[in-house]
Amino acid sequence: MTKRYTLPHRTRAAEAIFAIDNFWAQTFADTGLSDLNYCDLFTQMWLKRKGPPPAKTDLYALMPNISRRTAVKYVQNAIDRGMLAEQECTTDRRLRLVTLTPAAASKVERFLDHTCSSFSEVGK
Repeated sequence: MTKRYTLPHRTRAAEAIFAIDNFWAQTFADTGLSDLNYCDLFTQMWLKRKGPPPAKTDLYALMPNISRRTAVKYVQNAIDRGMLAEQECTTDRRLRLVTLTPAAASKVERFLDHTCSSFSEVGK
């Protein structure tokens, strides 16, 4: 049986979502990467941080709400602004591998900490 939530629970959830989005924008404002599509990209990259670095072309799919053409620009912009690091692939020189920089990972972790605390009271 699914738990039924009350209007106050739903209201706290909606407020938490807006607070989280706003925190992302504030956290990344100094980088010029406050758009929530970067949230999708950086958060998914953070989730996959223990695996091998993805190819640059694989990153475009991590931003499902924008076109591939726009995603190409977003990824390059994040590289240019120092939030993503690009390197050559040693086994295939045609590929460029991309990782979060330590500065980006730190910001993502602050964002995730805020997200956890924002939802801690929702549904109680």
